[in-house]
Amino acid sequence: MIQIYKPNAKNTGYGFSFQLGKDKYSYSLYINAIAQSSYDKQKRQGYFEGNKDNPDKNISVKFNEFELGEMIFALTKKSEWSTIHKFAKGGGENDMTQIYIGKYERTDRKTQKKSLENTLSFIRNGNQKFGITLNDGERTCLIEFFRFCLAKIYSTRFIKNQEAFDKKEYTKN
Repeated sequence: MIQIYKPNAKNTGYGFSFQLGKDKYSYSLYINAIAQSSYDKQKRQGYFEGNKDNPDKNISVKFNEFELGEMIFALTKKSEWSTIHKFAKGGGENDMTQIYIGKYERTDRKTQKKSLENTLSFIRNGNQKFGITLNDGERTCLIEFFRFCLAKIYSTRFIKNQEAFDKKEYTKN
C-alpha cells in the first residue's frame, strides 16, 4: 500500500491511498481518496479522519489490468490519460466518476527551476473533486507499485490456469 497525503492550510487538501485488493476472482488496484477535514495552524498539520465516514468526501475506485497499464504509460511518459467509470446506484440513478492523470509545469519557489509533474484526479458526478500532484519520487513509487500489482495479477492468473490445466487428462494422438 502507498499513501500520499497533501494537506494545506486552506483545508482543501486530499489524501490518496493505493492498495492491491482481492475479490473472489482476482486481484485489482483500488485507489481511495479523501478530502482534508481540518487543519491545526499551530502544529501546521492537516487531518483527514473527520471525513472518513462522509460519502461525499471520500471515494474508492477499482482499476483493472488494462487501466493499470494506461496509468503506468502516462506516468512513465509524464503524459495524460483519462477514463470514466459508470455504474448504477440504487433507485435507478447512475454514478459517474472521471479519472484523469494530467501534467503540469511546476516552478520551484527557491530556484525558480521549472519541472514537469503529474496530477491525479477523480471527479464524481461532475461536482465532487479529489486531486493531488505527484512529484518525481511519488510518481516513480506509483509506477513501481502499479507494476507490482500487474505482476501479482498475472502470476495469480497463471497459477490458476496451470492448476486447471494440470487437472485435465491429455493423451497424445
